[in-house]
Amino acid sequence: MRLSRLAVVLGFIAIYGTLFSFFKPDLIFSATTTAGGDTGAHHYIADFLIHNLLPKGRITGWSPGWYMGFPMLHFYFPLGFLAIAAMSTVIKYQIAFKIGTLLGVFLLPATTYAAFKVLDFKFPFPLIASGFTLPFLFMESYSIYGGNILSTLAGEFGYSLSFSLLILFLALLYRDIKEQKFRVSTGVLLAMVVLSHVVTTIMALAFSTYFLLNKLNVKRFAILAGVFVLGFLLTAFWSLPFAAKIGYTAHMQWDQLQGINEILPDPLRPFIALSALGILGAIIRRDSRMYIFLWTFVMSVALFFLVPPGRLWNGRVVPFFYYFSFIWAAYGIWFLRRVLAGLFYDYVLLPKRYADYAVAAIAVAVVVGNVFGTSQTATAWINWNYSGFEGKAHWNDFNAINKYIKSLPPGRVMVEHSSKIDTFGTPRAFELLPYFAGHPTIEGTLMEASISAPFHFINQAELSKEPSCAILGIRYPQLNVADGVRHLQLYNIDYFLALSNEVKTQAEKDHDLALLKKFKVRGTDMEFALYKVNTDGYVVIPKYMPLMVDTKDWRATALAWYSKPKLFDVPPLVDANQARALKDSFRTVSADLEGTVQHEPARKGRITNVRIIDDGLDFTTSAIGVPHLIRISYFPNWKVEGADGPYLASPTIMMVVPRQRHVHLYFGETWSDTAGRVLSDIAWLFVAAYALMFAVRKISSLRSSSQPEDAGQGDSTGFAKERSA
Repeated sequence: MRLSRLAVVLGFIAIYGTLFSFFKPDLIFSATTTAGGDTGAHHYIADFLIHNLLPKGRITGWSPGWYMGFPMLHFYFPLGFLAIAAMSTVIKYQIAFKIGTLLGVFLLPATTYAAFKVLDFKFPFPLIASGFTLPFLFMESYSIYGGNILSTLAGEFGYSLSFSLLILFLALLYRDIKEQKFRVSTGVLLAMVVLSHVVTTIMALAFSTYFLLNKLNVKRFAILAGVFVLGFLLTAFWSLPFAAKIGYTAHMQWDQLQGINEILPDPLRPFIALSALGILGAIIRRDSRMYIFLWTFVMSVALFFLVPPGRLWNGRVVPFFYYFSFIWAAYGIWFLRRVLAGLFYDYVLLPKRYADYAVAAIAVAVVVGNVFGTSQTATAWINWNYSGFEGKAHWNDFNAINKYIKSLPPGRVMVEHSSKIDTFGTPRAFELLPYFAGHPTIEGTLMEASISAPFHFINQAELSKEPSCAILGIRYPQLNVADGVRHLQLYNIDYFLALSNEVKTQAEKDHDLALLKKFKVRGTDMEFALYKVNTDGYVVIPKYMPLMVDTKDWRATALAWYSKPKLFDVPPLVDANQARALKDSFRTVSADLEGTVQHEPARKGRITNVRIIDDGLDFTTSAIGVPHLIRISYFPNWKVEGADGPYLASPTIMMVVPRQRHVHLYFGETWSDTAGRVLSDIAWLFVAAYALMFAVRKISSLRSSSQPEDAGQGDSTGFAKERSA
């Protein structure tokens, strides 16, 4: 083995030995249910994919478990969950989940090393760069932006995976354009980036503008376009519906980070001088291989300050600046290696031919020492997450609540928000009611994916002592259990689990709540009370005829309506653009809801045989031609047989007008689903055919090379030469 290869092996042993000293194998390979932050709630997503979607040959679909139903994995990133699903076929699900959440963390040193090998850097720079991913991974100045270990443990494991893949993608794209050679593998890797996080996809587009500004010609542009077109086509089954239906999400509004301290936190500052030296060194050496990383470095800073308030949070951009700061610091050390070689020779008589090995060894040793010297939080977080729900002191109490709810008749469960719930493993523990108890709950991790999320958080504010108020830009009400229960009834939420004394005191006085059971959490002051809510079902005939509402902003109009309890019996519909066929059937009001207090009674009827499945609903009615409300969140994929609709009704439920006694609703496809699926099928067939052709050529080449060069050729006497023994 060459000495440089041995050095790389030893370097990786040090790097991954450091990771495994924190992520202890006996913890990762134990069959406990991962807890902690958003990560703990992701079990429902993985479980639903494995047991509901994949058996139907689907990756996206409709889930009833959160937010009165929501489009599962339509607006979230499936690759990490697909990896978990694949691994769960050969190892226990709980272990597969743990490994899946850590893929990005453990891939980053390897993809960083591979990226700089692709760029034709010689030893020791790829190893030094790989080592310098450790201080980035173990940064403790933030825990939610993405990329580092704390963010991964908090729930951003899709970001970490995509981040790791993006680094290698940039290097491969640089190589392809430089060599003016289109490679299918680069497009496939881009597809993997896209399917694991949208922010890294945006950054891939932003960073790739470098190639538009650097020696662009027709062939280079064709390669760049080809890679991105292939990446889009491979992901079109997901990305096209994502783009087409983005309007049916929660419309998150982020407050942007500000100030230089966000860009230059304390853990990064010791490396800044080396980063500056690295940038200077690349400019002096005219090392064009590093210019793309200079571009990404500058773009990260620019986007941080220029991204306006809205759906894209500039905090997601910050990890790129941090990461490339460490990479430039590694380059600074590499740039100094000749100076360091002279010092080694002068002071320790180390021959200069061994200087690179000494530089690599010292660099890796320094960053490993930095990790052990500065990491104060990672160990506790890792132990908390991967010891699982079962490893928590109050697992038995949590399990008892789940078992009782599981024994109840089907129905949605609303839970009071409280930081105290973290004692079970995460504040989001009860988001796993669909997983542990088989009952849908209301809140879920994927709040951005649901049109109903803003209305849930209003309910939460009315029914919680310490609500999260998670979606900005909404006027949240004060604690008011009576109004909260009325809202629960609108959404057919059957159960309410309360914790605080303030909420329970009001709940005891509400005639629409009936106490079922109390649950004392031993050794604490926590006592949950579970109530049955007086509800009237998933399918109802409204007391009064609905109204058409003339609005350009349904969400704002519905929020205004939701804040006025006197209007609850008169749900306005979306305007004529969404329910054009009903324009002449119902009275139309303006977006300010003037006139909506005038009630027109609806004809009564009898609804029977209501049957609900994950992605469908059937019922029989005697009230043909009368509007029926379906208390499931609206989404364009919903179709109906035997009725007109479904139409979007306030706040975010569906309305149908039956044309026969038997009505069937089902979750189908829109044009974007069909078109995306067809495009992706064609693209993946192309990739499969290309891979097959490549394999055939490779096998043929290996067979040819295994034949002796002179086989079958005669010597001067006309006899074939014999093979030497």
